[in-house]
Amino acid sequence: MSARRLAITMLIVGAAAACASPATATAPLTDVLPLDFTFTPQQLSTACGFAVSRHVEGTLTIRTFTDVQGNFVREVDRYHLTETLSAHGKTLVGRTNQNITVKLLGDGTYTLAFVGSDFRLPVPGSGISFGSVGRLVLLFDLDNNFLGVLQDVGNVQADTAAICSALA
Repeated sequence: MSARRLAITMLIVGAAAACASPATATAPLTDVLPLDFTFTPQQLSTACGFAVSRHVEGTLTIRTFTDVQGNFVREVDRYHLTETLSAHGKTLVGRTNQNITVKLLGDGTYTLAFVGSDFRLPVPGSGISFGSVGRLVLLFDLDNNFLGVLQDVGNVQADTAAICSALA
């Protein structure tokens, strides 16, 4: 699991801690958060041998579903992001369009499902060189302990040599 997915997982796991019954009878609460930040991806910078900058811009829409008593039932998050890698005056632009769903199960566990594309980065002459597209479903207990992967299907690319070459 990528560091970004792990960070997202931990954010959502915290929201899932306030769980309850599976019946939903109220309209979901919707929050739209603008995202705009820049950082240096250390692993990529190390692989390239020079500093790479990553700029992330877009929105996170969070829909929280509760039962009639106001208890958490599930959460559906949607990311729409444009992500730009840059170095030496060169840039590569990728996109993330992903749904993330936290769902409580009757046995006292919950799932965290990632569906869609996660930072699909095309590199001229190399095609999609980084990112994933598909479905990943993780299982946790109510104490937020990871229990296992229920499903992992799709396509994952990680051609750092093509990315570094394009940014050199």
